[in-house]
Amino acid sequence: MIGRNWLYPDFPAEDDYFLSDFIQRALPEEDIRSDETDQAEDFLSFFIDHADSSSLTPPSDEDRISYGDVEILQSKFFSSFSEFDYSSSFGMIRLTMVKVSTSSMRIYMPNATLICYTLGGEGDVHSNGKTVHCRKYDCVCVDCRQQPNFRAYPGAPWECAFIRVNGAFDSQLFPGLCAYLRENGLAFLTFGAGARFRSIIWDLFGTRESGSMESPPLYNSLLLALFLELDMAVTLAARKPAIIPDVIIGLQNYLDKNYSQDINLDLLARTFSISKYHMAREFKRFIGKSPIDYLIDVRINRAKALLYDSSRPISDICQLVGIPNPNHFLYLFKDREGVTPSAFRKFKL
Repeated sequence: MIGRNWLYPDFPAEDDYFLSDFIQRALPEEDIRSDETDQAEDFLSFFIDHADSSSLTPPSDEDRISYGDVEILQSKFFSSFSEFDYSSSFGMIRLTMVKVSTSSMRIYMPNATLICYTLGGEGDVHSNGKTVHCRKYDCVCVDCRQQPNFRAYPGAPWECAFIRVNGAFDSQLFPGLCAYLRENGLAFLTFGAGARFRSIIWDLFGTRESGSMESPPLYNSLLLALFLELDMAVTLAARKPAIIPDVIIGLQNYLDKNYSQDINLDLLARTFSISKYHMAREFKRFIGKSPIDYLIDVRINRAKALLYDSSRPISDICQLVGIPNPNHFLYLFKDREGVTPSAFRKFKL
């Protein structure tokens, strides 16, 4: 626990660790609690052995201690962005590169935003009833008040770059991103190999030799460039539905709300008074997948949320999401998620 921030690994809460001596070097005095000293001595030698002199601010206990199978590869702190961007109310910004295993990691902070960019592997981010599946090049921005949960898929570790922004996420320089996160709590974007966003990520986390540009002004400029890339991406994404025909939007909304019902192309065509062949072609043109594939994705995502948040039997869940045949449900779930529903549930927090 750091100030009012908690990082929940995949073990009981009574196993939380504290290292207040070094927290004082990373947090303002008003965010330090006097009762966080119980276990500091246990980790003093660990901190010394793993200290990273390249960090701009000495790491705290959560920088260097692995939570379950979460391995922290690199961590840096910055506190001068608000001086660089006077329109923001940002506090400390932390850059962290981590490897997440199949053990879940849940993060709660009452006033922080987390940006997660996938560098390798894949995993799920679950927040506020929504689950997004992240592969290489995918980026998730999430409000930490929603207690986002991160879980890697079996196989290779999920390697991520985290940018954690403390303070209210608000700035006049990138208002689209700020407004989107206030309204939705989560943004899901993709930045490929040649994208400027990815280059900025590597500049932020890249190893720099002594005497190079490693300085707070440089990092503040890079962070601003990163936020502007995100702002442009969410603004463009928000405009896309405006050019989608009303009938396609209506189809999406119908599938989102009625996924538990028995739905086929003939039913959709009758409901919306449109040729099913024209409907299927136009839906795929604007949405990127067929109506039935979209429906399956909605059902599987809802099933994942129920697996996370309830102890219902899998046989009940497949009925609730509109796939009454358990064998067919198992096939579809594993085909899309790479694991069975029971294996998926086993690794939840």
